Amino acid sequence: MICHDDYPTHVVALNVVEILVALALGVMIVGQFGPWAVMVYVAVGLVALTLSLAFGCTRCYYYGRVCGTALGKLTALIFEKRGKEEFGKSRSQTVAWTLTGVTLALPTAAGLLALSQGPTFSSLLVLTAFLGLVAAIVVTHSKLVCSHCREAREKRCTLGGLGSLRN
Repeated sequence: MICHDDYPTHVVALNVVEILVALALGVMIVGQFGPWAVMVYVAVGLVALTLSLAFGCTRCYYYGRVCGTALGKLTALIFEKRGKEEFGKSRSQTVAWTLTGVTLALPTAAGLLALSQGPTFSSLLVLTAFLGLVAAIVVTHSKLVCSHCREAREKRCTLGGLGSLRN
């Protein structure tokens, strides 16, 4: 496994674009239930991001570096570094990553609920695009980020095991 010290720009750009488009589609899906639903969705996403930066990224090898999600350098501007031996082991990091998963799951649940209440072609199209993009994120993140990550190589990252790293 060849690990990056700093990820190439094209990998970071692809990951950032995929995530931003998925979040935009998520807002569109959740938005079918009104502005309060969007505010809750955005709040959950911001809490997940903040906790991930504070409790995950601060313990990561890529703290202060260009990581595959572009958060390593951002984290170093906002939070103090924590012990990297705690990476993947803290309850706070588990909560942060769980909320990140919830941020991806909420549009799926909202989209299915919207379809059950009165399916429209546009709601089906947006939900299908969202699910396709989430699948693409899983594949590209696994292949382009996890497969070159020092935390995954050292088996400290539980998400790194989702790829083909632990065969």
